[in-house]
Order: sequence, then C-alpha cells, then structure tokens
Amino acid sequence: MILTHGGALSNLPLFLAIDAGFLAGRGLAVVAPPLDAFSSTVSRLRDGTADIGTTGFTQALADADDLDPLVIVAGSGVRGMALLGRSGSDIETLSGTVGTFADDPMQVLLTDVIERHDLGARTTVRFMTSLAEAAEALLSGAVAAITTVEPWIDRLRAQGATLLSDGTDLWGPDYPDTVLVTRRSVVDARPADVTTVIAAMLDAERMIVADPDGALAAVAHRFPLFSLADLRAGLHGQPPRVDLRGLEDVVLDRWPTVRCLAGRPSGPRPPGIIDLTCLDAACARGFQASPTERIAYVQ
Repeated sequence: MILTHGGALSNLPLFLAIDAGFLAGRGLAVVAPPLDAFSSTVSRLRDGTADIGTTGFTQALADADDLDPLVIVAGSGVRGMALLGRSGSDIETLSGTVGTFADDPMQVLLTDVIERHDLGARTTVRFMTSLAEAAEALLSGAVAAITTVEPWIDRLRAQGATLLSDGTDLWGPDYPDTVLVTRRSVVDARPADVTTVIAAMLDAERMIVADPDGALAAVAHRFPLFSLADLRAGLHGQPPRVDLRGLEDVVLDRWPTVRCLAGRPSGPRPPGIIDLTCLDAACARGFQASPTERIAYVQ
C-alpha cells in the first residue's frame, strides 16, 4: 500500500506507525515516498499515486463531488494551527500582507478570521510554499502575519510573534487539523487495509500517551530543524486524536467556506464525506485513548 503524509506535527500518529513498526507489525507492507513539497500530499492523493494518507480536512470537502472522491476515515491531529502576527500586533488593527497555504485548513482559518474581524479591505493574502518560508517572512517583516502549525507556532512565539487566533475562538475547543483520508474506491474494495492503517495509528497514539518523549525521539529525523524539547512543546499545542468520532460537525461546518475557496458549488453536501466504519472496526479491537488520557499527557 502506498501512503502519503504532510510535514506538520499533526501527522505524528502516521509517522510513528511507520517509524516504530506498527504497520509492519500488523502485517501491512507500505511505501511512503518522501514529501517533495507542501502540496505533494494533496496531489498524490488526487492523482491516485497514493492509496491513503494524512492531509488537511479541507481536501475531502473540496473534492466531494469527484467521481472517486476522497473520504475522511479517521483523525490524526487536533488544534495546533494559528494566525501569528508581528510582535505587538493586534487582530483588530491587522493590515497588510498575510501569508497562508492554499488548499489547506490554514487557509480556511485565515478566511474565517478575516470575515469575523472584517479585515478584507485591509489585508492581502499571499500563498506560501513552505512553513520555513512563512516563518522567515514573518520574522523579516515581509508580511504582517502568517498562518502556521506546530512545532513552528511555539518557536515563533518564543521569538516574539503575537498569537492572533489559535482557531478555538472560531471553531471551538477541539477541532481537527490533519485527518486520514483515502478514496471511496479504496474504502469499498480494501476495508481491511484501511482498518489496519487506523489500528496502527491507534497503536502509535497509545505510545504517545505512554511515552511521549520516546515517541518523539522515534520520529525526530522527520523534523531536523527542531530539538526534542521543541517537539515536546509542540505536542502540547497539537496532540494526536485518531478517533475522530464526536468532531464530525466541526469538519462538515466548514463546507461553504472550503467550497468557495476551491471554486466549487456549495450546494447540499453529498453523503459519505466522512466514513468512520473502518475506525469503528479498529477501535473495537484496538487501543482508544480516553479524553482523560489525552488531557493528562499534553499537560
């Protein structure tokens, strides 16, 4: 099975499922090509060169009317997105160029912030190609603000950036960022494989709960710009949550905004954008972190 993923800390359960051998231990052989660019995850899932992968929740909404649409089958990471401004900036007076990422939940976050605070006439959106580029643009003063994710959020705030929104003010206290998706044809033809991937990610979440430092050490090679201390701080802001049940509406409520940004009709949502039958099967026989456990290990 060919899988793909993004580069943010919200991909931690899938990173760990690969690097700690949970997928292999469950008998599933996978190939995970390296990430070429910020958009390569999206393109691989859309063109069929990857069977399953972690990506922003926006993708399944944008592509919902495709002939073989992407389907959200589980979660991955929650929270951990932010709009950061220059030191001392304020959301009510924000103006100038704001950097974000196309076809990503960060773009939706920025769109909702702009609408909530009526910033459209005072801001211009610039699309970035990498999280590092966005960080440099903010620190150099090339942009007034950026959207970014952990572990960049914690680092940039330590360097003086101001938190303008962390998404909870718009979407509630717990919202998905990265989710596990696959095409409808894969769910229908290979549900056992999808269930195995989810079960391995649940195994990984159990390791994160029990030994967060060991889990982060196992995937540290994927974050060469960050120390283990940086990653541990980022994990506080963006914990994993493979079990997406209970958060479906947070995703689906973003439908009109995502469809508008994608230039697609925003009529009634088609059924099946989220299909958690494989997640149900994996949870029935595997580990499921309770809310209490999730709170305990990120504090």
